[in-house]
Amino acid sequence: MQGQYDVIVVGAGPIGSATARHLADRGRSVLVVGPDEPSGFEDHRGVWAGYYDEGRLAHVLEVPLVTSLLAMRSIRRFAELRERTGVTFTVPTHSVSVMPEAPAGGSSADWFDRGILVANARDLGVEVSELDAAELREAYPSVTFEPGHVAVVQRDAAILNPRRLVRAELAAATSAAGADLVRDEVVRTERAHDGVRVTARSGASWTAGRVVLATGAASNATGLLPRPLLMPTFGATVVLVAVDGPDALDMPAMMYLKQRDARTVFGGIVMSPLRYPDGEWYVKVSGRSLLDTPLDTAEEIGAWVRTGGRQEDIGEALAVLRDLMPGREFGPARTRPCLVSATPTERPYIDLVDERTVIAVEGERGAMAADEIGRLTAELAVHGRWKDSIPHEVFRAQWGEPGWNTAGWLASRR
Repeated sequence: MQGQYDVIVVGAGPIGSATARHLADRGRSVLVVGPDEPSGFEDHRGVWAGYYDEGRLAHVLEVPLVTSLLAMRSIRRFAELRERTGVTFTVPTHSVSVMPEAPAGGSSADWFDRGILVANARDLGVEVSELDAAELREAYPSVTFEPGHVAVVQRDAAILNPRRLVRAELAAATSAAGADLVRDEVVRTERAHDGVRVTARSGASWTAGRVVLATGAASNATGLLPRPLLMPTFGATVVLVAVDGPDALDMPAMMYLKQRDARTVFGGIVMSPLRYPDGEWYVKVSGRSLLDTPLDTAEEIGAWVRTGGRQEDIGEALAVLRDLMPGREFGPARTRPCLVSATPTERPYIDLVDERTVIAVEGERGAMAADEIGRLTAELAVHGRWKDSIPHEVFRAQWGEPGWNTAGWLASRR
């Protein structure tokens, strides 16, 4: 299979699919190439995606401010995307960020700075509430939080289903706007006289004037970049704890920094019950072991995925839930492997690799902001220069020297 396009988007996750639909909406001929979600992880080889999940928070309770702004721009277009495609990918929820009244510090505390969270929301015109410890207990009486903890609440937030978001973006790109979708894995890009030639594992190849690499946390492992991004990548673990149904637990979706005696006990997400593809309902917990498994190559990623995740996280997740809801019985728990990345700026990279190649990646919070990241990426791919009111410097990619890797970066920080 061969073809000529204006733009080829490599990667069919949240950012890649959103980029493809914004490009197609601008009248460009677009091909988006990316593997479908694997049927399982037990014998998986190669790269993996972090969006293989049923629930992420979509809110503005984020640090830094630009992350909240990207999310808000995306969220404002969700209704139009649902109406256009018929795909429902959000449900309303309270987003509750819980933290100690006087945090002890540490890297997790940066994301739980109450003053910054409130200021960011107010800068964007989003109403939030600050709850002291007594107000927090009164607002959510079925949940027992650590003593001395307070909260910021956004009541008009949503739980975003990233799988369905991708389905909606791809439907808008293909059925409504004429983009082509190929389920394959790109293994090579090279300059051609008429642009860039892209070759997939199947042997199929295409050419385009520009290529967008929306390859997520696995970007450095794809072999498609001329040098490594400064973007450490980690194998993360999601713990799914079975419950009887959507109303089995009276709890909000929350980001929770739990500290006791100036020590961090847990820092991460506790999601209210969600239904997963197996038909069962689960509470999702993810947090403590986020930086325990640095990954640099496709082989390392595949090996991590085959483990199914860090089994020790099950006990830690159950301990958090039992503290939150004492006396409550929970069903079986299991792990799911996930892939996350970070940037030194804590912001997405949206930048030119060269005059014909654009990179667009985000770390942990890419799903809720993906539509806006995709729009910005599409603009850059179309015009070859930055055209948004946010300065391009905010999203400039940072590059490592040859041989840079996550394990070395992590060792340098210890």
